[in-house]
Formats: sequence, structure tokens, C-alpha cells
Amino acid sequence: MRLFTLLLGLLAIVSCKSGESTLNGNLVAPTSNRHAEASSATRKPIEPCVNLNIAEPEDLIKLPGIGEVTAKRIIDYRDRHGRIRRPEEIIIIEGFSERKYRAIAGMICVE
Repeated sequence: MRLFTLLLGLLAIVSCKSGESTLNGNLVAPTSNRHAEASSATRKPIEPCVNLNIAEPEDLIKLPGIGEVTAKRIIDYRDRHGRIRRPEEIIIIEGFSERKYRAIAGMICVE
């Protein structure tokens, strides 16, 4: 449990940027409304998304960069730890990186 808490804390620190964000590797001007930026991550996506809490392996495999092994790890994690509270939580899963998360962030959600 302490490791889980530590990893979530590190995730929070890593995801907090100093007022600038990148888009395709290019610097983008700092946003003036950090609250709006933070709340956009928790908003429900406009397009249909893969709900990590109910997705079957076939649904997860359709996501770019997710194969059978990673899909199984996501489901095993969900079975062991219960509902996934935030999509970012999947970074904790073995074999999952922040880069892989960013590639699918707009395609996944939790409800």
C-alpha cells in the first residue's frame, strides 16, 4: 500500500508542469488558466472511450500500443486493487509508461 501511495505521489509530481506543456515535442505558450487545464483531464471525453473499469481484453487490445499481455495486466490490476479511480493510474502497471499513457489518454476513461 505504501508503494502504491508513493507511486501515485510521484505520478502527481511528474504530471504537474511549471506552467508549460508540450504538443508533439514543441513548446506551447503557458496557459493562463491552470484550473481549466486540470479540470479538462477529469472531464468525460466527447468521443466514446474505453472504460478501464469494465473493458474486456478485446477492447483494450484495440488501443494503440496495448497487446494481449498489457491488456491482461490492466485487468489483473483492476481485479486486485478494485476500481481504477483515474485513467493516469494505469502508469503504475508494469510495462506501462507515461509516454504510452499519453498516446491513449484521449481514448480511455473511468466511470
